[in-house]
Amino acid sequence: MKVVFAIIDGFRANSLDTLSLVSVIPRFPDGYTNVCGGVLIAPSIAMTAAHCVFLNNEFAITAKVTLGDVSLSEEDDGEQEFRSHAMAISKKFGSGIPEANDDVAIVFLPKRTNVCESPVSSQIARLPTTVSINFKETPKIPSNFQLENSICWIAGWGKTENKTASHSDSVLQMMVKLVVRRIGNKKYLMAKGIVGSSRACMGDSGSPVYCFIDGRRTLIGTVAHIGSFVKMSQHDPSNHLQFCRDFEYAFISDWRESSARIVEILENYGELYQLEEGQTLCFGSGNF
Repeated sequence: MKVVFAIIDGFRANSLDTLSLVSVIPRFPDGYTNVCGGVLIAPSIAMTAAHCVFLNNEFAITAKVTLGDVSLSEEDDGEQEFRSHAMAISKKFGSGIPEANDDVAIVFLPKRTNVCESPVSSQIARLPTTVSINFKETPKIPSNFQLENSICWIAGWGKTENKTASHSDSVLQMMVKLVVRRIGNKKYLMAKGIVGSSRACMGDSGSPVYCFIDGRRTLIGTVAHIGSFVKMSQHDPSNHLQFCRDFEYAFISDWRESSARIVEILENYGELYQLEEGQTLCFGSGNF
């Protein structure tokens, strides 16, 4: 099942809204590659969607992660590129039907990034405190009401035409309204484009969802999927755009829930300290 998502009818991204955005281009043993989004959450740790780096029960053999990437085909000023062979996913992903909050992965970078040197340079994402982890420098757990009434957006690369590998070369952005919906006995965080006919679609999996919380750009989650994984994998790839337009809402891996999976992964690898270190580095007392 090789499915990733992208933004349809988005606009050129505001650089200040994407300072922690990374592009993630994994390569699998059979030679298959795709384009995904991701987000820097610690000095040498990026987060993306699990299905971006784990397909058909095997991990990508490598992932190119680029911080400060604007154009995929050109080297941008200040971009930092890394090649990683170390990835990990939530234990819950892949067991049965994938859930949006389980669709998270960690990509360990081979060295630390250079971040937070100025208010307009690359940054680690501002992470809200959750029941799984507490940060001194960042907002408390946002309520559903707060999220549903905040200014929010998604940014990423991906398919904008019904052609093979026709992802956007430039990072695109769309403004979204977040809602919490109950499906069966579970609640899901979902995002709907609010300008024109903008939609999430193939190519934007793993891309960050940000909101202004207490006046600050804050990571809320990452794009998981639209519709369902099963329907998406069965759909004709020559007409993906119509499939995406049929679904107003994208499922979001909600940081308030998925942070528990991330904490578990990082604890297992002895890297949990990096989350607090990153928040202090970029948002501690005296920083912007």
